[in-house]
Amino acid sequence: MNTETPLACNMDVFTPEQRNSHIQTTTELIQGVQRVREIENGYEFQFPNETGFISRIAEFISNERLCCPFLEFNLKIRSNDEPVSLSLTGPMGTQEFLRAEFDGAIP
Repeated sequence: MNTETPLACNMDVFTPEQRNSHIQTTTELIQGVQRVREIENGYEFQFPNETGFISRIAEFISNERLCCPFLEFNLKIRSNDEPVSLSLTGPMGTQEFLRAEFDGAIP
């Protein structure tokens, strides 16, 4: 993880259409969160183990890494029906950033 990267989101990396699409994907993911767990320097989010969610998570990661390059992503998909987990971590302050970014999804 690059600790030199500022803890900031730059939505200017997207065209207006890309930005709207990313916001929509993020909103859909937040609505599908089954469980949130605090981990060191971030959070782990659990989602249904369904193809649609896995596709949306992959799209989210592809875009979020562009606007928030300080984030590190760890996606765990099991072959059975256990939830899919996505961990987002980063430098000091990442938890606070994620609570603001995913308003309502993190208690």
